[in-house]
Amino acid sequence: MNIRLSFRLLLATVGMTVFSALTASAADSAIEKLVDRVRDIYEQNKTMVVRVVATDRYGKLCGTGFFIDPSGTIYTLGAIVDGATDIKVYHGNKVFTARMLVSDSRSGIAILKVDTLSAFFPTKGAGPVDIATPVVSIGYPMDLPSSPTFGIVAGFDRKYLGLYFNTTHIRANMPVQQGQGGSPVLDIDGKLVGIVVSCLNNGTGCYILPIEAAEKIRNEYTRFGTLKPGWIGVHVEDVTKAENGSTARVAELDIDSPANGSGIQLGDILLKIGNSKISSAEDVLDASYFLTAGDSTPITVSRQGKEYTMQVAPHLHPIALQKEHGTNLMNFFVGRNPAEQAAHP
Repeated sequence: MNIRLSFRLLLATVGMTVFSALTASAADSAIEKLVDRVRDIYEQNKTMVVRVVATDRYGKLCGTGFFIDPSGTIYTLGAIVDGATDIKVYHGNKVFTARMLVSDSRSGIAILKVDTLSAFFPTKGAGPVDIATPVVSIGYPMDLPSSPTFGIVAGFDRKYLGLYFNTTHIRANMPVQQGQGGSPVLDIDGKLVGIVVSCLNNGTGCYILPIEAAEKIRNEYTRFGTLKPGWIGVHVEDVTKAENGSTARVAELDIDSPANGSGIQLGDILLKIGNSKISSAEDVLDASYFLTAGDSTPITVSRQGKEYTMQVAPHLHPIALQKEHGTNLMNFFVGRNPAEQAAHP
């Protein structure tokens, strides 16, 4: 099939109908430029992406990972490597045995380490993405070679099918297949945006964990050698009338929580937690995800029209204390050989 026609079909699939408003020649020119740009992004970055194969008691799981520093540190999907007895990383014609540094059930990602030097993705530099922002992913579908995938940002979701994520995820109209979990997602400038963590609608779309959320996990591991998700013990509810731009009212303070006795009072309107601005009760989800136990965190509230800021040191999140394991909200997609897939759906 002609490459321009193929890209026309792809653009229609992800909903980029803007090209239908252009003249045929202008559309062809725009498509050719976009094809060239996607190809360039793939060629420039494919050597930083690896295949991850993990063996557990059920067989082998296949996925994707990518280097995030020059000394062999890799982001991948937690569901691929959780419980694995052996983890192999395929990089070009080399195979490495990987060590799992940490796996985080709240974000759904894991961090691996292999003994090699490599080019890597800078984790800073990408600008904020918006609705209809073009994105490109590079991954390893099943046992096939690395492949680029193109799509657009469709939304920013805090929940799916009535269940909440631990932090906002990027929803993309971008087709993904088994084995592409853990793939890096780049903007059209080739900057790292996030990590593919789950598929939607039989693989016609996906959810992307923003790179800032992944870096929160890595920074904690680097600082402490473990994860220290924070908890302050504030329960909020939305009120009808906003106060200083927020409707998030403090409805309850847990006994023996950092918030209880910190100066925060029932009825206060939350305005800011750490660096996160609060406009509604749902904003507290994102703010809470970025809390680290033990780090003094400024919390600003509005009380009877006046603003007050208290310093609160979060405790270790009850999830960490209970040592809960498992997956994130979504049912992660992983690549397993068909015979093994039946034994471990």
